[in-house]
Amino acid sequence: MKIIPQPQSIEERSKNIFDFSSLKLAGNNLSTEANNDFLSFANMKQAEKENIIFKNNSELSDEEYIIETGEEIVIYSASPSGELYALQTLKQILFQCGGKIPHIRIKDYPAYKFRGFMLDAGRYFFSVDDVKSIIRRMVLHKLNVLHFHLTEDQGWRIEIEKYPLLTKIGSSRKKTNFNHKPHSGFYTKQDIKEIVDYAHAFGIKVMPEFDIPGHSRAAIAAYNELTCFPRNLPVADHWGVKHDVLCVGNEKTMQFVYDVLDEFFEMFPDEYIHIGGDEVPKHRWDLCPACTAKRDGLGLKTSDALQFWFMNTIKNYCKAHGKQTFMWSWELENDTLLDTDLGFTKCGEMHTGDRPFIDTSPQAYYIDLPYGYTCLKDTANHKVFSGNALGVEATLWTEYVPNMKKADLMSYPRTGCLSETGWYGACSWESFSEKLDYYYSFLDKNHIGYAKPNKANPNALRAKLSILLFERRQLAWEGLHNIFDDKKIEKLAKTKK
Repeated sequence: MKIIPQPQSIEERSKNIFDFSSLKLAGNNLSTEANNDFLSFANMKQAEKENIIFKNNSELSDEEYIIETGEEIVIYSASPSGELYALQTLKQILFQCGGKIPHIRIKDYPAYKFRGFMLDAGRYFFSVDDVKSIIRRMVLHKLNVLHFHLTEDQGWRIEIEKYPLLTKIGSSRKKTNFNHKPHSGFYTKQDIKEIVDYAHAFGIKVMPEFDIPGHSRAAIAAYNELTCFPRNLPVADHWGVKHDVLCVGNEKTMQFVYDVLDEFFEMFPDEYIHIGGDEVPKHRWDLCPACTAKRDGLGLKTSDALQFWFMNTIKNYCKAHGKQTFMWSWELENDTLLDTDLGFTKCGEMHTGDRPFIDTSPQAYYIDLPYGYTCLKDTANHKVFSGNALGVEATLWTEYVPNMKKADLMSYPRTGCLSETGWYGACSWESFSEKLDYYYSFLDKNHIGYAKPNKANPNALRAKLSILLFERRQLAWEGLHNIFDDKKIEKLAKTKK
């Protein structure tokens, strides 16, 4: 029997086959949404008596479950999560067996506690219904954390009552690169509640990302006093790294960060929060009187060390509110200056000591990259980085993913491999390829788009063409603009000395 992600054990009890052409769920601890989702998938008439029975087994771990089939289907678990994942496995059994279910016993539990999917809503806004669709895809794959990237240079996507201009100004850009088509959108607090409640109904936690101190142009466009050299800057309308970042030497900027976090804490009750930390050019800080004074006052030698201080400070604020804080690991080779309980979403095989991390390797799990860069075989064969790994995350940046159709194309079938690594503990192309035809048919059943085999594992020519197209689009980045703009700031800084 083929199941994705692979269960820890499947035992055939006998050659008996039992008829489950009609189904009825017994009482359980699942949400109405989860129960209805299963019944909708099964699409069978209701049996006269309950034949899917749920029994408590307190010796099982939180997400663990046992399925035993016979005259009845009995599900043992110690939590709603175990019940939920048992039903996801049962979906695949029904899909393959058509109600003629063999006499089997499945004992199953996850290898890693964190099995995530990141949606970047900053570059392109995804509607509430789109996010719900992603949540349903996640639960099919036994993923349990939605990493929700909500603030970017190109768009601020979440209502903050204390700073209304963040959405009034920061949620809209005039164009995207060279297409001259405006783009806008944001989530109200009611939208966020709807998304979080829906995720919780399917056992999924939500980790919001407030990306600081870089990737903050949309916030700066709304409140230009947040940056080192205030100017009337628009929301970024090109991709690429921007040099105007938050001024961490300004106490008003620090208060802004705390105020935004306070509203994040209210909207997102789960224990995880992400505070960005990647791609922070120090050009402005090196010239800024407030930042250099802060750096010198703290006895720090470099602006890189000033960023370490900032990330530690924000982490401590989040920790005081009961949050496990994560940041990106890019460019932070000297991570000994960071608090050891500040987790990494880890982009490379780098030293992290004992700190918790999530494996988000671009060589395997950056699923926005073309298959010429990261083919399905690469994702399947990736081994989780050594150290204190909490788990894995499929990372969907959206510079070139404007809608759900493209999101599905880039996410599947790669997310299937990631889910197997996160749940079963390992995946390989050798094993996954044997299930690929089945997996495509299961995705079809669930109306999920995907890349076909010749695209998911492209030949050399197709791979080079996909890379060439991707690299050509990188020419839209504002590298030249940054060079000229830096010169303007250097002149402005001299007048302030």
